Amino acid sequence: QSNQVIAAAVVCELTHVATLYHDDVMDEAKLRRGVSSANSRWSNTVAILTGDYLFSKASDLLADLGPEAVRLQAKTFERLVIGQIQETQGAKSGDDALKHYLQVVSDKTGSLIATSARFGAMLSGADREIVETLTKFGEKIGIAFQLADDVIDISSDASQSGKVPGTDLKEGIPTLVTLQIISSNLEEDKELKQLLQSPLPEEKIADVLIKLRQHRALKDAKSYLHNLSLEAKQLLQPLPAIPARSALESLCDAVIERTA
Repeated sequence: QSNQVIAAAVVCELTHVATLYHDDVMDEAKLRRGVSSANSRWSNTVAILTGDYLFSKASDLLADLGPEAVRLQAKTFERLVIGQIQETQGAKSGDDALKHYLQVVSDKTGSLIATSARFGAMLSGADREIVETLTKFGEKIGIAFQLADDVIDISSDASQSGKVPGTDLKEGIPTLVTLQIISSNLEEDKELKQLLQSPLPEEKIADVLIKLRQHRALKDAKSYLHNLSLEAKQLLQPLPAIPARSALESLCDAVIERTA
C-alpha cells in the first residue's frame, strides 16, 4: 500500500503543477516562486501543452490505483475547473462577493489539498472515520493556504515571496483583503474602494500597496486566517497522538507564519 500512497502523492503533485501552468497563462504571470513562469520563459502554448501532458501522466498513474481513486480525482478536477470558471466570471449581481470568493478558494485550492489528504488515508488502510476527518482537515488547511497568499501578495516583498507584490491588484483579482474594503461603507474607504473595483495600472500599485498595508482589512484578514488554522488543528484532535498528527499540527502553524 505504501507504493500506492506514493503514486497518489505524485498524482496530486502533477495535478497541482499542471494547474499552476494553466493559471499563470490566464493571469499572464511573469514569475512563479521567484523564477520565470513557464509561459514567460517559453510561451503560452508550451505552458498549456505541458500542463495537459502532466494531467495525462496523472491519469496514467491513477489507472493503477483503482476506480475509487479515479473517481476521486475526476470529482476533484471538476471542482478545480468550476472554481476557475467562477473566479473568471465573478460574483453575480446581488450575490455576497466574499462568500462567492471563499467558495472559489474552496474549489480551486481546498479541493486538491482535501484530496491529497484523503488519498493518503484511504490508500494506507485507515478507518473510514479517519479518512473523513483528514479530508475535512485538508479542505480547511487548503483554504487557509490560499488566503495566506492573499496576505502575502500585499504584505511581503518579492525577495520574500518570490512573487511580485500587488499581482492580484494588477489583475483585478478580488482577495480576502480587498473584498472587505470593497464592501465597506466608511467614508475614509471611499477612494480606495473605487480604485479596487477594477484592475490597477502599474503606476498606482505601489501607492495602493502602502495604503493596504496600513489598513484594518489586512489585520482582519490575518485574524481570519489565524482562526481558520486553529479550526483545522482542532479537527485533528480525535486522531491518535502520533508523529503524523504532530506534523499536520505543525503545518497549521507554518501556513499562517509563511512569507512565500
